[in-house]
Amino acid sequence: MMLPTLVLLLSLGGLGWLLARHDTAADRAAHQLAADLRTERALQTAREALLGFAATYRNKEHPTADFGYLPCPDLDGDGSSETCGQQGQPVVGRLPYLTLNLPDLRDGSGECLWYAVSGAFKNNPKAQSVNWDSTGSFRLRDGDARVIALPGDQAGLAAALVIAPGRPLASQQRTPGPGRCGGDPEARRIEAYLEVIGTSVGNTPFDVPTDHPASNDRLVAIATGDIYRQLKRRNSYGGHLQKVFQSLADCLITSKLPAPVGGEDHGPVRLGQLPAPDGLQGPCRNPELRDPAANWAGMMRYARCNDGSTCLTGAGQACRGALIFGGERLDSQHRLAPPAQQGNDAYLEDATLAALAAGQIGTLQARIDLSSTDRHQPASRDAALCLP
Repeated sequence: MMLPTLVLLLSLGGLGWLLARHDTAADRAAHQLAADLRTERALQTAREALLGFAATYRNKEHPTADFGYLPCPDLDGDGSSETCGQQGQPVVGRLPYLTLNLPDLRDGSGECLWYAVSGAFKNNPKAQSVNWDSTGSFRLRDGDARVIALPGDQAGLAAALVIAPGRPLASQQRTPGPGRCGGDPEARRIEAYLEVIGTSVGNTPFDVPTDHPASNDRLVAIATGDIYRQLKRRNSYGGHLQKVFQSLADCLITSKLPAPVGGEDHGPVRLGQLPAPDGLQGPCRNPELRDPAANWAGMMRYARCNDGSTCLTGAGQACRGALIFGGERLDSQHRLAPPAQQGNDAYLEDATLAALAAGQIGTLQARIDLSSTDRHQPASRDAALCLP
């Protein structure tokens, strides 16, 4: 019995020697490439799932909420999103894979993915308004510290980041533990996993280096434009915005055309912002429209005839006022400050302002048009509803 056993041991030893001999630079490069591909697949899968979450938010468990929200991170290691931070505060944690209906995604080193979300887009607690003018919290920088401006966000910022931490660096201590992601189930020890984001993300915009020699983090970003391009691809989204638009017009009529907020005299009308929807009466206050109405009211401008007459002519109608939806921002328009600090020309096109000054709004479309075949172009055409 000894001889066969000895032969077997020698054979195994020879096999081990052969395998070791095949651990060449090419083999190591192949292993690294496979790990990099796994990381890239995980990051892209998570990114697409987050965009899908935002595009279907109202359709799922949130029938009274608007579209466009992103989930909070997983902060307790259970794979699910929860309440995170204060209103407007960006938050970092692990990817809430269960909330996104994903498997437990890992990067090429087997580490759990991390996730950072802006206060402007997180779903709990929500910002005061979320729309296609909202800006992110994260400013990306390249290896030379130059800003990488993201298209689709007027400040060039990221609304969210998905981050693969990679293997621990020599300076990072990651403790094992019974939790899914090791001994840090509450995702508090950010510095043990991530180099691109430190222990806190307080003041915004928050700088995020994307290419640093002392970091092995990999990340993908989501900008405001990515979220709303996904929404504009849905045939029903224009109808949703139109319903919100009409509900606010009906609220102004039901509330007997209160005075616009701020603004200026413009031809025969006073042109300014809408009163706060919570102070109006009518369908915009209904539970299923309250959140969308609050999100989109700032995108609209309200004109009321100065003398109380029907000073505006619509499409076969006499109007005592008009509600105008400003559409997506043109390159020449800047809307970074709060709406109260922006002029009417930041929202309305020159042709719209000229029509109001002439008392003729019949030339303006009455429906929000998202039918352009090129979803990368802004849906910038103004729309106006007559307020009789």
